[in-house]
Amino acid sequence: MKKSIVTILVMAMALFLVSCSTEKQDKGSGSTKVKLDELSTPAEESKWERTTSSEEVLEFCKTVAENSGGRIILDDTSFKTELGTPIPYMIISDKAPKSPDEVDEDKGVVYVNCNIHSGEVEGKEAMMIFAREVAQGKHDELLKDLVVVIVPNSNPDGNDDLDKNRIETQFTPKLVGTRTEGNGLNVNRDMTKLESACARTIVQLMNDWNPVLFIDAHATDGSYMRHAVTYNWGLNAGTDPELLEYNRDVFCSRALRKDSYLESKGKVSVPYGNWGYYYSGIVDEGWRTFEDYARYTTNYAGLRNRLALLLEVYSYDEFSKRVETQYECIYGALKVVAEDKDEIKEMIAAADARSLEREKNGIDPKRDIVALNSEMTPMSFEGKDKLTVLSYETDEEGQVIGTRLYDDEGDPYDIEYGKPVDYETEYWGTFVPTEVETMGAYYLIDQDCAEFAELMKFHGVEMTQLKEEITLNAEDYLHFGIESYTSGGAVIDGTPRDKYEGHYQTLVKGGWVQGDKSIVIPAGTYVISTAQRFGSFAALMCEPAAVDGGVAWNFFDDYFDSKDGTFRANYSNTVTAEAGTEKERTEEISMPILKIPKFDTIK
Repeated sequence: MKKSIVTILVMAMALFLVSCSTEKQDKGSGSTKVKLDELSTPAEESKWERTTSSEEVLEFCKTVAENSGGRIILDDTSFKTELGTPIPYMIISDKAPKSPDEVDEDKGVVYVNCNIHSGEVEGKEAMMIFAREVAQGKHDELLKDLVVVIVPNSNPDGNDDLDKNRIETQFTPKLVGTRTEGNGLNVNRDMTKLESACARTIVQLMNDWNPVLFIDAHATDGSYMRHAVTYNWGLNAGTDPELLEYNRDVFCSRALRKDSYLESKGKVSVPYGNWGYYYSGIVDEGWRTFEDYARYTTNYAGLRNRLALLLEVYSYDEFSKRVETQYECIYGALKVVAEDKDEIKEMIAAADARSLEREKNGIDPKRDIVALNSEMTPMSFEGKDKLTVLSYETDEEGQVIGTRLYDDEGDPYDIEYGKPVDYETEYWGTFVPTEVETMGAYYLIDQDCAEFAELMKFHGVEMTQLKEEITLNAEDYLHFGIESYTSGGAVIDGTPRDKYEGHYQTLVKGGWVQGDKSIVIPAGTYVISTAQRFGSFAALMCEPAAVDGGVAWNFFDDYFDSKDGTFRANYSNTVTAEAGTEKERTEEISMPILKIPKFDTIK
């Protein structure tokens, strides 16, 4: 009997130890077993006093992935910043695919990008909570229809560079990261030139996973209002018009407006904007959106023929409320994609088809245009000429009243507003081109402009190189007649130019000129067709006078000569170089880009 009792005790102890071991680690897998119900994010653990460090983000994501039952796959090795910091991303579904090739064709892929401006931490925190819930099995029904690619911390170096007052309109948490990445670049202005590893990560994931929707999570710039969030779609004037309209009027409305998941939580959204010209705060000047430049993530996504959703939670709200709002916005958008995925895919397929069919139909000068630049204009919204913006009363200067309250440390902690007022205001939310070029069927790029060619390939733009030389007749091509250009650190009208995102942009004025002679195009010349999925984006990048094109971002600065063996050697322009500056001079230059108007010119 005594022996039996000892045996039972030994067996019980063994079972207990096995149980403890199992709870701590999966044998042979190295995965940590935890009770997900007891797992908090560092922000939750701190009672919303601080945000999560990059190392903590990575460890949290590892933990939920290891305990997700195959619902989450974490990749923390594929992408790193220039400083070597991992940029982790999660692949999430009811059964997470290991690669894009494993995605069920019936599912919709959504890409959620967070913390690109690392002081705007709400998306990072919200998606960590969402991932924990996924691991717990709380979203299996939703994920039957979706694959969600989440980058919770797309700017990890900025995330860890903590300080006070990084965002004037955001009071909690007191310490947050920087707007820029480790090398001082604003990643949300880098989507065309792709100089930062963070921007290249975004584009590579877009290329790999081909999402139907790209979401970028931010916080507002600070106009006083009673909306929990502002939002926007892809704004660029060159975006496929039908897709842009669907994105704005159908998808965004279902995701964030009437009868949306967000409104069921008692929160009201409004399209992105700020009061007045250049953030003046003056209500009578209307509610105004941001620029439509392709350098912004969501505008870039729209030019790629994909749905885009910018989310900017109200920065004056408490930290915990901002995270809650961001969660509800993203979750609501996911629900709409799950419900409408077939319709969304049809809209995207139709936009892609319109791009591909250019070769069969030819270039339509009314539709196939490149907006070199554009201007913001008022628009009707949801069938009304005016937009309703929920805000507060104004002062004598017409600005919304808001008085900051300070704590014992001298830090702002809240805003004291005037009386609530609902304004019916002009909504400056769309763009019309001010300068337009008809898209080329092809753009030819001189073979020594390899850096630009590599950039375009990274974007996913298809191109070829001539295997042998060809001859173009005068009527077959257009060359760019340069009237003037400004580059470098020029002084314009006595004022030195400031660098913008690390660049003195090259400003070109001129226009396309019909060829006047037959020319030889050498073997090795790059050929970019606009009859491809990214045709509109490719045309924008190749147009010399485009505000966001390759010329503007200095990719061609070293190739304005008449180098032997290139097609640009066939012509040159006598121009005013450094126009309007103290260095103004006459110079002979050539543009290493040709435009081919018709598809049957090159076989």
